[in-house]
Amino acid sequence: MLRHALRRLLWTLPTLFGVSLLTFLVLSYVPDPTDDPLLATSLSSAELARLRRERFLDLPRFLNLAPLDVRLRALAAAQAIAAGGEGERAAAAELRRLGGAALPHILPALDGLAPEPRARVAVALAPVAARMGLPRAEEAAAPAQAVAFWARFWRDRGVEFRSASVRSAVRRLVRYGSASRAAELRELDTFALQPVLAALAPPRDAATLAQARALVDIAAHIAEVDDRIAPGDDLAEARACVARWKAFWNVYRSDFEVFTGPTRVAATVLETRYGKWALGAVTHRLGVAATGEPVLDELSRRAPVTLALVFGAIALAYAVAVPLGALSAASRGRRSDSAITVAVLTLAVLPTAMVAMAAAILSDGARSLLLPTCILALPLIAAPTRQQRAALVAVLTQDFVRAARARGAGTARAIVVHGLRNAALPVVTLAVLEPPMALGGAFVVERVFELHGLGELTLLAVQARDVSWLMAISIVAAGIAALGVIATDLAYVLVDPRLGTAVLTRRGGA
Repeated sequence: MLRHALRRLLWTLPTLFGVSLLTFLVLSYVPDPTDDPLLATSLSSAELARLRRERFLDLPRFLNLAPLDVRLRALAAAQAIAAGGEGERAAAAELRRLGGAALPHILPALDGLAPEPRARVAVALAPVAARMGLPRAEEAAAPAQAVAFWARFWRDRGVEFRSASVRSAVRRLVRYGSASRAAELRELDTFALQPVLAALAPPRDAATLAQARALVDIAAHIAEVDDRIAPGDDLAEARACVARWKAFWNVYRSDFEVFTGPTRVAATVLETRYGKWALGAVTHRLGVAATGEPVLDELSRRAPVTLALVFGAIALAYAVAVPLGALSAASRGRRSDSAITVAVLTLAVLPTAMVAMAAAILSDGARSLLLPTCILALPLIAAPTRQQRAALVAVLTQDFVRAARARGAGTARAIVVHGLRNAALPVVTLAVLEPPMALGGAFVVERVFELHGLGELTLLAVQARDVSWLMAISIVAAGIAALGVIATDLAYVLVDPRLGTAVLTRRGGA
């Protein structure tokens, strides 16, 4: 049986993958806040494009047959500048943003352009030369000197634009640190961004804090993003800054890297909305929630509250429902049977929100989980009571129960000894279906009693279309449901060992 449970547990992995695909597909069709016309009118086109880029709305959902890398972006910008016209200014801004990472693709191609377009492209690189701090950078802004400036630069310094050289320079900076080594990386501009951010790790002590500060200063300079670790920042603030830079790299990585061979094949999946979410989930603790905290941290902090409510309410409801169902079956056709039916149906139809609000007022702001659990359990009593009654009535009509009663066993003994064990299987099966139904009520109860569980952040995620949180919730819920199915199989065998062979036969291929 243990081997069967382990097999079932392994099969949950492809199940969760399928759930993530389906959930992401559904969420991808939900209108994004950036689609709001009011937002579009209040923001500039560049700011709106940045927001959509950071939410990966510029990417296909699951498969990208033509992923863009720095080479394609740089050549497209150079062609737009060479052609002139309305798009020249935007293309020049794009070349400035791509920076040093574009130089290995732009500078060798300058000779293939006519003199005037060549000069325009060379002048468009002037802000890059200034940011790199190159000697005589002012020549790059003069149309008559720009082409010669960049030709001389590439002839003298082109050999430095090698990945291995940059990685060595980053290692030297991390190990020894100095202004000269930092200046060496600044002169490589965004070509050094990938190894710099690859070496950036959350600081653990004063030494690693200094290393992270040096790396972040270089990244902030060459990417022109004013997000640094200030001299007075503590470890928590430094880690938050590092996390923001990692999130930045997850969005803009393709702008500074070249896709070749295996990386281009991988980019067909990773450079998609689903691929970006999956990569962020693996590398950034399931992504960043609407609160700004990692999703995994929020889940670990909030899930115990919600799970305690849900499973506590289910346990309490079934603890009440099983004896009620037994009593109803024993007194079927009598007034007590009708009274139990009316009582549990009344509890089922009472709005959970109304009961919770009334209880919150009467409890005078008590923060215990006991009262919310009891309120959530009330509407859950009806279904297992009915199931327990129906199963017991069917069992009590069996020949072996009639024989026991003919030998002198009373109704109570027949129910306890013979009935409950044989009627347990339908009730156990029903219990597996309860958590999804109880979850919605748990969100209501959390809202009324101001409990900081999953419901609070889920509502916020729905409003903000926080895909990371909603995906995490759906996967966690699917995982719990899968574990519930496995637990049901084990419960079947524990209740009736004769079912072991049937369970293994029925589910062995799954």
